[in-house]
Amino acid sequence: MKKLITLCFFAFALMFSTQGLDAQNKIEINGAASEKAKDIQKNIKINSNQLEEVYQAYKAFETTYQTISSDLQGNQVQLEKINTILDKRLSEILNQEQFDKYIALYRSN
Repeated sequence: MKKLITLCFFAFALMFSTQGLDAQNKIEINGAASEKAKDIQKNIKINSNQLEEVYQAYKAFETTYQTISSDLQGNQVQLEKINTILDKRLSEILNQEQFDKYIALYRSN
């Protein structure tokens, strides 16, 4: 009986630790997206509507980036693809002048 209780306690503890890891990843993704969106707002002067859309674009980017970040050398094609998708999305959000400034500041490296 004690073994059964111990086993149930162990399974219960594992369930909580898994949820904690998922929450931590979401917090990291949201934090990184927020930081990048605010940086763009500061450097490119976007309005609040654009800020929210840029945040959502970076949130989608960060979600995908987190899955491939453990092996960037092996996932170079995927990295280029998500960068292209991000740039396309930002070109839809920003006006031409803002997008040109974004390319000059963030993609010229």
